[in-house]
Amino acid sequence: MSTVLKTRGLAISVPSDGRRVEAVRGLDLQVARGETLAIVGESGCGKSLTALALAGLLPEGVRIADGAIELLGDDVTALSEAAWRTRRGRRIAMVFQDPMAALNPVLTVGEQVVETILAHRPVGERAAREEALALLARVKLPQPAQCFAAYPHQLSGGMRQRVLIAIAVAHRPEVLIADEPTTALDATVQAEILALLQGLQRESGMALVIITHDLQLVARWADRVTVMYAGRAVEDRRADALLEGSRHPYTRALMAARPRRRPAEGPRLRLAEIPGRVPPPGQTGPGCAFAGRCGLATARCETSSPEALRLAGGTVWCHAAAEGRLEAPMAVAA
Repeated sequence: MSTVLKTRGLAISVPSDGRRVEAVRGLDLQVARGETLAIVGESGCGKSLTALALAGLLPEGVRIADGAIELLGDDVTALSEAAWRTRRGRRIAMVFQDPMAALNPVLTVGEQVVETILAHRPVGERAAREEALALLARVKLPQPAQCFAAYPHQLSGGMRQRVLIAIAVAHRPEVLIADEPTTALDATVQAEILALLQGLQRESGMALVIITHDLQLVARWADRVTVMYAGRAVEDRRADALLEGSRHPYTRALMAARPRRRPAEGPRLRLAEIPGRVPPPGQTGPGCAFAGRCGLATARCETSSPEALRLAGGTVWCHAAAEGRLEAPMAVAA
């Protein structure tokens, strides 16, 4: 499979107290045509900022400080907004986590889908309307004609998310980035949205990048997983290899903290917590950023940044793993 999107040593800096600090550091990612890459981590790990950088949507004041982004073989690291507009929609598109914030509340759903079509192709209003209706049907919205005439607030959360997906895939992009696409949805609708994305991916062969905090979700839907912590990748593995045995204490802690079903008998299981919090950008020190929260940390972890350790299905950055101090690889329940 050919690589359609990659980063090399990507660093993203943000303003903080009159200086600039790196919120993402040294990040290497790649995703191939038809592949699903999940980027996982707690809030504050830099995953959503990474997603915005990949689509050329970094907010004002935030910039790429180092490294490069390649889209379909072209270096897009320093493109102007005008140049990005020619690529967004056609080559890369994004689905945001909050459809009410992403959709215009004073325009109907149909007007917004038609506007997207007309922005990239010289077609007539009637043809754009017909295509918009077909797109709403393609993302399995019930009664597409009624949804076409509705305003965003008249639709459910799951229906609004389908509208965003319809807009994103209108021009059959090579890469689709979905930033927490199921966060506010119940479990049944979550599964429906992810199945929809997977179905659209199979139809077009597009690459899919899912940003999420939920390792349980990626256990079912991803081909590869990059686990981020404090702006860095700490584990980057094929999903099946990671599920058979995670090799970083942070990945293991995320798995232990996932919600579990209440047992048929006995008390409800207490939800495990990861002590402490993700350090803010610029406050990570010279060693492993997770050392302060890790039960396996040694003095070396505090003072020396771990190097990449190649292993089955990918890479891990951890002194304990390199020194054989971890117990048997922890399997992830799918």
